[in-house]
Amino acid sequence: MKNIKNILCPTDFSPAAQNAIAYAAKLAQIVQGDLTLLHVQSVFDFTPASLVSGKKILLTNAVEQLETQCTEVSRAFKISCYPEVESSASKLSTVIHEKAKNFDIIVMGTDGADDWYQFFGGSNTYNAIARSETPLLLIPSGYIFSEIKTMVYAFDYLKERHLPITHLLPIVKALNCKLTILQVIEEAYSQDVEDDLKELQYIIGNFYGEDLHFDYSTIRSNDVAQAINSYIVRNQPDSLVLCSVHRNIIQRLFHNSLIKKITAFCNYPLFVIHS
Repeated sequence: MKNIKNILCPTDFSPAAQNAIAYAAKLAQIVQGDLTLLHVQSVFDFTPASLVSGKKILLTNAVEQLETQCTEVSRAFKISCYPEVESSASKLSTVIHEKAKNFDIIVMGTDGADDWYQFFGGSNTYNAIARSETPLLLIPSGYIFSEIKTMVYAFDYLKERHLPITHLLPIVKALNCKLTILQVIEEAYSQDVEDDLKELQYIIGNFYGEDLHFDYSTIRSNDVAQAINSYIVRNQPDSLVLCSVHRNIIQRLFHNSLIKKITAFCNYPLFVIHS
């Protein structure tokens, strides 16, 4: 991804989705990009009766509603906004996964802790999106747009011995924002760990120095998710960034997802990038 120019915003016309559309439109305005609103009507969402009698009516109504909304968004934000309504025999997750390949970023709304948990707790929607290379920006319901000038990227580079940042660099550059790399250390202080940490920071800084200006922050806690959330609440950045690490089926069965934990209680924009 070279820049943020094509933004995809799936919608089911819910209040959370409407809020995400407003956020995505403002983002498109800032980066001078285009916005596509996607509504998918999957056969899995229909009752047998509606499949027989009402599917065409529902689809027509959705097309009209989305076209009207795109016109309003274009007029209000002075951006190009395109409607896309699809009736599919595939699951919603599959459709979004395929559509995402043609976009630079996906912006999605979510409605509270229960929705966060369902979304990240193994739903087909997230699993499909996580397989793609397209960064995902989740917007909590009711969150009012604030220009992204500061981002915190929480990643355990001390343990992993590298920093996946390829998909984040274009976002940081496009938004011209300040980036802080946050390391949470679960073990007690030791000089050996401090020396190791500084050496890694030096290597990362030299490798990305010409492409990215960032600083480091380190906190110690046995509860990584709560520590990250407390850090975000205390420092008030405009967005948190987490990395979705691809795992095989055995690793997924035994992995206690940091993303799942944080999304259960966070009320700020969350970028999910892929390693």
